[in-house]
Amino acid sequence: MTTDKPQPKPNAEEGFLELPDVKDEIKCVEDLIKLLNASSTINRKLYIPSYLKSSYSPWPYIIKNVTFFEVSFSKTEVELFEFTDCIFERCLFIGTIFLKCRFSSCRFIDCNPYRVQFIAYFVDPTQFDQCLSKGRSANLGLHLFQQLLLNSRQQVQPDFSDEAQFRFRRWQHRQLRAELAASFFTWKSFKRVAQYLLAVFFDIAAGSGMRLGRLLLSSAILLLSTTVVNWLLAQYLGLEENGRVIDKLPDAFYLTTVIMTTLGFGDITPHTQAGRLMVSCEAVCGFVLFAFLTSTLYRRLSS
Repeated sequence: MTTDKPQPKPNAEEGFLELPDVKDEIKCVEDLIKLLNASSTINRKLYIPSYLKSSYSPWPYIIKNVTFFEVSFSKTEVELFEFTDCIFERCLFIGTIFLKCRFSSCRFIDCNPYRVQFIAYFVDPTQFDQCLSKGRSANLGLHLFQQLLLNSRQQVQPDFSDEAQFRFRRWQHRQLRAELAASFFTWKSFKRVAQYLLAVFFDIAAGSGMRLGRLLLSSAILLLSTTVVNWLLAQYLGLEENGRVIDKLPDAFYLTTVIMTTLGFGDITPHTQAGRLMVSCEAVCGFVLFAFLTSTLYRRLSS
């Protein structure tokens, strides 16, 4: 199928990366295959047909170690292609549909994935980390990683699903930040600021509930820092054992661990209002961390 594709006028998001000077056209699949056989780099080309399908169907056509620079595959349905160790830099995928494709160890750098679709494909979402700069419209990132998330769930790829969801949440935060920067200060915007700050904190501390290692590190940092606070302020907080203020670091670590795990043995207790307030806050923090840990472990084990 070699029907020319319609070329509508791009809107602000679709046209953020255009290739106005590209005149070299690829008019059929055979021409593309010839280019791939002749060179490991394809520069400044415009693929014209609206369909690109493997000539070995039902087996994929394998492309290895090829760099695509400023190549447009916009409004093309790409089916049964496997890309390995390929680089796509400043390429256009406006309205492109990838069907039954596979990307292995590829990189997408500063590309335009406006309204791209992925159907029944295999790809690690981390390959798209450089696809969009942070200054780009968040709508592009939201759509891109939403597509990656939907496909990985449909294809039962739990690891890829977690990666896509983590990056989707990141772009959600950027979208919210952009909306806040463009809005006036109102009660509604104040609530959205609080929502944004909470989301950022959750992302940093627990990787939005999808980074077990980050959550464990945050828990260890909180436990150790709280231990030091309890040790240094034991006198002020009235942390006593049998009428004696604790003065050893192991005792402070033991107390903090008991509090944050909500065990509450009671052999070391606070005897001042400040101490009771501090212990209560530590217990709440421990309960929240335990809830995060349980949720993250369940997500990992159930997937």
